[in-house]
Amino acid sequence: MYDDIKVNYVAENCYSFEIEEYLLVFDYCNGILNIPDDKKTIFFATSNKEGHYTQEILKLFDMDNFSYVLSSDIAYDRGEGNVIYLNDEGLSVEKLKDLYKKKNVIFINPAERYKINKDIEISTFACEESGLSFLVKIFDFTIFYTGESVFFDKGEESTEFINYLYEIFEREGEVDLGFFPIRTDGGVESFAYPKSFIEIFNPQIFFPLNIDEDFEMSKEFSASFTENPTDVRSIDEDNQEFEIDMDDWE
Repeated sequence: MYDDIKVNYVAENCYSFEIEEYLLVFDYCNGILNIPDDKKTIFFATSNKEGHYTQEILKLFDMDNFSYVLSSDIAYDRGEGNVIYLNDEGLSVEKLKDLYKKKNVIFINPAERYKINKDIEISTFACEESGLSFLVKIFDFTIFYTGESVFFDKGEESTEFINYLYEIFEREGEVDLGFFPIRTDGGVESFAYPKSFIEIFNPQIFFPLNIDEDFEMSKEFSASFTENPTDVRSIDEDNQEFEIDMDDWE
């Protein structure tokens, strides 16, 4: 039996997930991030979009001791004819050359699988131009983390996206922890997609993303799931920590 799991809402779209010797950090761009010295830290970035990534994570003084799983659009844009252009708003040529040589930095595309150590397996997915979704299996737990929300269309639900979720479910099954947007990039509140996500994947615990500091909206969404077996958490403030009691997990 593992020690209790800790989930911390940092800020923006960033959560950290702590279990045993690992600390997973998703979509860090700002806020106070505490990194314990005794943890193997892995940074994930679903996109190069504002609110999902900052180059500062690659400037940490001890970055060689961390691992990075970064969406490939952080490094380049793919133009017509599959010609690869360096991303003007991303990393410098010198920095890219240096990073590509490092074994602890992975630039990852949709529909790929990657293993880190013996404990972590990562699968990536993407729908249209929505950025990456990470499905992370660590020990006996499965985490689904979707960062961007550009797949929303004025708050309306699309059959294409629901089919996309079902395809992933048929391949991967239920998840333990779900992190999913409840607000669009255009500022439109849309509960239809996260509700569908919960109904399809049946996560034991759900954490809201893309709330844009609208903590009341996260409470409203949580309150709408009182009759659902999924434990839908709400956010009250930045750096809010949640402890998951393993005795109540089963």
